[in-house]
Amino acid sequence: MVDYITVIGGGLAGSEASLQIAKRGIKVKLYEMKPVKFSPAHSNKNFAEIVCSNSFKSDLLTNACGLLKEELRILGSELIKVADETKVPARTGACGR
Repeated sequence: MVDYITVIGGGLAGSEASLQIAKRGIKVKLYEMKPVKFSPAHSNKNFAEIVCSNSFKSDLLTNACGLLKEELRILGSELIKVADETKVPARTGACGR
């Protein structure tokens, strides 16, 4: 029996998965290419890097982004908790942002 779970990639999904696994008392081995190698979109050595300024978009439950974020809150996402604590206001326009 393996005594840990391997997660490949320290982006948003890999970081969240690793946190959720560890919260349940299971050992995690998280592998990330940074800081040895970077893609053109990355600019720092940290995990869970946001590479687009509007990655989280709207909180409106009438669109997919807002609904997904609410589901993440209900499920206890650590990363959406940080995003909520550090968000900055944005305008609401025709595109629902």
